[in-house]
Amino acid sequence: MSAGMIEHRGIVQRIEDGRAIVVMETSGCSACGHGSSCGIGKIAAGRPATVLTLPASPGIAAGDMVCVALPESRLSLSALLGYLFPAFAMLFGAWLGAALDGSDGATALGAIVGFVAALIIARVAVGLLPGLMPAPQLLPLRATPQVSQQEFHHEH
Repeated sequence: MSAGMIEHRGIVQRIEDGRAIVVMETSGCSACGHGSSCGIGKIAAGRPATVLTLPASPGIAAGDMVCVALPESRLSLSALLGYLFPAFAMLFGAWLGAALDGSDGATALGAIVGFVAALIIARVAVGLLPGLMPAPQLLPLRATPQVSQQEFHHEH
């Protein structure tokens, strides 16, 4: 695995219209050092598999073992935009509502307006700057799969 990348292994189930349907195990990825203690891995652990639809890279065919890679910096930026920015905007809105009116209702309304405004701003920013959204890369692996394709078989 390369430095600065979050990587998961998967198997290409099929190729449709230039897009690869990739089935991945849902356990923790261990890319960040948290391994099995990762909260996302624990939440996903009850699911049999995660199915992703990604642009197919040249030379990839159904049954191939692949690596789905995402730069950590892109994921961190997305987390800041999706989690931290709305939280701070909500706190700022609550402070502004309390400063302008002083009532609990104004504080709550300010928090709601701040949160919704942050979501709208983030949505517009992603629309204007598509580079803000993380784009996973599909990389072929030459090693033979240790897990059979039947174990990853998952229909929608």
